[in-house]
Amino acid sequence: MAHNHGCGHYPALNYGPGTKWIKNLTQSWLSTFLGGHFEDVNLSSVLFTHKVDGPEFVDLQVWSTPGLTKPLFKEAMSQTFKPAKKGDSFGPSCITGGYGGDRRVEHIIPREAVHRGTYEVVIESSCNGMFGVPWNGDTIAPPDMNRYFKLVSADLVVPNQDVWQLMWDFNTLRELVDTLPGNTALQNKALVTVNAIMNAFKTGDLENIKQMREIAEEVFGKDWQAKGAAIYDEGPKKAQIVGISYCHIDTAWLWPYHVTQQKTARSWSTQVDLMERYPEHRFACSQAQQFKWLEEQYPPLFKRIQEKVASGQFHLIGGAWVENDGNMPSRETLVRQFVYGQRYFESRFGQRCETAWLPDSFGLTAAYPQLIRDAGMKYFFTQKLSWNNVNVFPHSTFNWVGIDGTQVICHMTPVETYTAQATVGDVNKGITNHKNLESNDTALLVFGNGDGGGGALPKMLENVLANTHRELPPVSMGSTVEQFFEDIERESKEGSTLPVWRGELYLEFHRGTYTSHGSIKKGNRKSEISLQDVERLASLATLFQPKGRSYVYLKATIDDCWEKVLLNQFHDVLPGSAIGMVYNDAEQLYSEVRKDCQALLEEAFGVLLSGSVSLLGDVPSSQPFDLVAVNTMPFPRRDVIKIPVSAVSQSLIPQPVQMSADGKHAYVLLQAQENEMIARLTVLSADYTPAS
Repeated sequence: MAHNHGCGHYPALNYGPGTKWIKNLTQSWLSTFLGGHFEDVNLSSVLFTHKVDGPEFVDLQVWSTPGLTKPLFKEAMSQTFKPAKKGDSFGPSCITGGYGGDRRVEHIIPREAVHRGTYEVVIESSCNGMFGVPWNGDTIAPPDMNRYFKLVSADLVVPNQDVWQLMWDFNTLRELVDTLPGNTALQNKALVTVNAIMNAFKTGDLENIKQMREIAEEVFGKDWQAKGAAIYDEGPKKAQIVGISYCHIDTAWLWPYHVTQQKTARSWSTQVDLMERYPEHRFACSQAQQFKWLEEQYPPLFKRIQEKVASGQFHLIGGAWVENDGNMPSRETLVRQFVYGQRYFESRFGQRCETAWLPDSFGLTAAYPQLIRDAGMKYFFTQKLSWNNVNVFPHSTFNWVGIDGTQVICHMTPVETYTAQATVGDVNKGITNHKNLESNDTALLVFGNGDGGGGALPKMLENVLANTHRELPPVSMGSTVEQFFEDIERESKEGSTLPVWRGELYLEFHRGTYTSHGSIKKGNRKSEISLQDVERLASLATLFQPKGRSYVYLKATIDDCWEKVLLNQFHDVLPGSAIGMVYNDAEQLYSEVRKDCQALLEEAFGVLLSGSVSLLGDVPSSQPFDLVAVNTMPFPRRDVIKIPVSAVSQSLIPQPVQMSADGKHAYVLLQAQENEMIARLTVLSADYTPAS
């Protein structure tokens, strides 16, 4: 039998020399396709089809506020604006008006304005960067209050949407290459695909952009983008990663309160606009104080947010006045955080929050589970303990059990951030870093730029769409935080199969929070005590006011005082981690609370102790009188009281009175029995039993 070796019927495809694929060289080449040294010839060079900035196209005018004032829109628009141009400098730091910042912000011109040919837009800006204006470049350094900012970009552009989509495709493919374990099928496939896209690109040639996007379908799937949000319905019915957009804005930190008001408006308006373009987009937002600022200063935007809350796209979370410190406030004040927060959300939006939300507080008291439940919530989210610098916290999803045995379902996202970028790495980390896959295999992907960065950006939402191919953990969009927790609750049989953590969630980080800015700690505690005194005495005065005497419980004033105290309990204010400007504001708020509380107490005393005279004023020592104090606590007390020397009248001389060294004050001993409101002078003898 004859054999015809080497003469098989195979086509000769390539007679050239064979080469070995050097994977790392191909991978390093990817960095040249966007920006960098080659931005004039790579994909960045064709992102826009038109770009103009001349005065005949862009007419700029500016008005800057005097000092650090924060005028309302109507007041600002009544001012005289002056011409401005690119290259002008504005400042100094933190004023409203002018131009500042450290990033480019895009604004989409409405289609009807394009057809009309003219468009007028009012831009509110601040002369500061995203994280304040640190004088030496260190993020947490004190601010440089004499810094000026140059306007470098104010252009009208027409983006090439196909090129932008290709850029997002490229970025996601590159993330697959850089993030997935080496030499896996998906990683190699992504590298070959993105390399083919780069090979197909020709500078200045836009004809093959769509063809290059079709190359990306080798990884993302046929016509994946045309499916839009429907792509989330494909694949496994149960998603392991639930995406929710969020914009964590510190109510004060490296910037004062008035800057936060602007950060809030800019970021939330961005999210409302994105909801029109991405129907699956859901945005979660906490902190009632920020909503109140928006309601007072940006009414039209607040109304739009109310509409989005009603439609189910803008989600209320947290249930508290601010994302407060979880260590130093009294338990009564922690209750007030939830009372005032939930009351505000219900009054403005017709609903209360179901999930407590403290992603950045510096430790969490074991009293929280009970307080969360009593506030009408049963779920809790944080991620702060991922910052521990000694011990790795052992759980991602678990039952948190408080002091009295109350428990809530807690999730600490394994992505370990509340400002994720929705990258391949973020999605993958939601599972690879999950510590409780044996009891629950889902994770919350909380993504979006925080602290005024705008929240979710279009590229992040595009990232999530592109990351739905099934080699990665399946992702879903369009759910709420509550639905995420409800699924956990159902699958874990109301939490019975989840691990348990009892007691405080202690953060092994951010030391010194009990000692920094001691005057703020003092202001907080004094305000807490004063407000509880005011409420009790004002209530008694309302109930027992004498005939012919009209007394009105000033609820609005008391609420205003509480809101100021609750605001100053924000987790970067009360612990002492903010810049000096913040503490100037905080001290002013405490001063206002002291003044209002004193006036409220005097009015209540005037009803309860008719004819009494406060020792804070001038006391005529020639007249005999009884010295009494009011005990607002239910337990017995015996305390030494400091009084002005003018209060030492003839009636006090027989009593034990000790004069101060300077002769200006005297010290007396007063005592009240259990549940006794009036404390009277007493003496301390050898056979006296302790007061408590």
